[in-house]
Amino acid sequence: MKRLLFFILILVNVSANAAPDCQQCEQDKEKWEKIKARKVAFFASKLDLTVAESQAFWPLYNEYSEKRDKLLFELFPKYNDEEINRLMKLTDKEAAERMDAYFEKQNELNALEKEYNQKFRKILPEHKVLRMYLAEMLFRKELLENLRESRPNKNNKPKPPV
Repeated sequence: MKRLLFFILILVNVSANAAPDCQQCEQDKEKWEKIKARKVAFFASKLDLTVAESQAFWPLYNEYSEKRDKLLFELFPKYNDEEINRLMKLTDKEAAERMDAYFEKQNELNALEKEYNQKFRKILPEHKVLRMYLAEMLFRKELLENLRESRPNKNNKPKPPV
């Protein structure tokens, strides 16, 4: 009976500790969805797409973004301190393998961007394809500025002009 009670207490404790993680995942997912919605609105204001262009563009852009994001995550994974310490101790051979893999992923990313550039150019005028790339850059810049503004400023120092 004591073992059963002990097991139940452990199970309840594990479940209680897992709940905040799931809640955090949901919060992150909601934030990501809000960012995506802002991006769509931002792009709409910059690209000035016709209805026909929009119908062709968004499915293709979403496909491209999904593939690109996957490659970027593989290219720049989040490393915890333990992983960074492990990477700092790689042998020359292991380091060379990691660098080769990194540049291979870079090549895959470049190939993907070239492939989709051609696809975008088939459905949009050249100037709108260029606007799309500019909109991506401007949107990232805006996100970074918003992030900087949302962080508490240490010692109440004025923020430097951008």
